[in-house]
Amino acid sequence: MISLFLQFFLSFSQTGPLGLLVILCLPVLSAGMLQAFYAVERREKPMLAILFLPFTSTKTLSPLLLLGAVTMVLGLLVVSLGMSGQVMNIDADVISRIEQGDLEALQLLDPQLMETAVIAMVIGAAISGSISYFAVPLIWFRKQRLVGAIRLGLVALARNWRPLLVIGALLGLLAIPIGLLFGSFYLSALSNGTASPVLAFLILLLGPVFQLLLFGSQYLAFRDIFGLDVQADAGQDRKDNQLLA
Repeated sequence: MISLFLQFFLSFSQTGPLGLLVILCLPVLSAGMLQAFYAVERREKPMLAILFLPFTSTKTLSPLLLLGAVTMVLGLLVVSLGMSGQVMNIDADVISRIEQGDLEALQLLDPQLMETAVIAMVIGAAISGSISYFAVPLIWFRKQRLVGAIRLGLVALARNWRPLLVIGALLGLLAIPIGLLFGSFYLSALSNGTASPVLAFLILLLGPVFQLLLFGSQYLAFRDIFGLDVQADAGQDRKDNQLLA
């Protein structure tokens, strides 16, 4: 249910100014998901409100929002550089229709332009994800400052690149059929005028499951590398100076 609510909020990321607000708050919502895994590991039952718990923390809310702003700007910069001014060749009316959610307007775009946009968005998402992967839990669990969290997170990624690369590759393989499912959903909406209810149900089912795998692997990777209070509760000593899983 927590993952379903997160997916519901992420669905607003394509609605103009509201979408920018959702992207800005993504690290805060991600911290809520990680806190849910932390609660489960402590044999607690996470409530739905745990997703919004980071919004109530005055010490970590500002760094998380600032992290969202940094990743959003980097993503937009990568997409802008990748498009290389090709957006200027698109009719303003077509852009307006796309911003309003008109799927039929996508058929008016050059396929080469669409391919370039998708590649640029994937690269932007990879860069933003690398920056925030450990920065979010470092800010939330360790109360690190933004710059220190980003630096320490990138160092941990570099020192543990082999296991993390395997995790990323496996998650990427799992994301391929889900991405194809989303593509089929939009193509169905474009060709038939209405989206297939079967595809909509599959997306509603598989989307949250993939999110749980994604955030679960992030939580476990952070716990193995940096340690958490769960380790201390179990009476195990932990040395965090290696940053190695």
